[in-house]
Amino acid sequence: MTVPTLVQICNAIEAALSVATGLTNSQAYDELTEAMVDTPMLQVYPEDGTMDAGTANDRSSFGAGVRQTDFTILADLYARQRGSGIGEEMGALVPLIDAILDVFRLQDTKPYFSLEGLQAFGPITFRRVNFVYGDPQTSYVGARFTIPVKVF
Repeated sequence: MTVPTLVQICNAIEAALSVATGLTNSQAYDELTEAMVDTPMLQVYPEDGTMDAGTANDRSSFGAGVRQTDFTILADLYARQRGSGIGEEMGALVPLIDAILDVFRLQDTKPYFSLEGLQAFGPITFRRVNFVYGDPQTSYVGARFTIPVKVF
């Protein structure tokens, strides 16, 4: 079995999430810009990862000595620029969060995110964020999704 690369994982997650209802734009790790293109927008990029020792007593690969790699992928959702009032801003954000969560709910069987070799993902977490972005710096209401994935 082929183990997907970090490039493939980020691109697959971005492609799946980009179809969320209401998104105007989405960017994978290699498309990130210094200025906000348009909102609502989603940016997907890696945060961290861990590769295990690949020992023969590995329970998840049944002693095959396979190296497991766990990655944390972040998906930053920018709903709209701050300044119109918290009610309007949250009114724009919450339906977008629902749309992203709906895409995750559809990933209930392999291949997850249409990517062979992605063994598991989750639990998905998100939190509301006031992003400061660009030059000149501007504040945006949004959410950060944390997506743990496992490959081996």
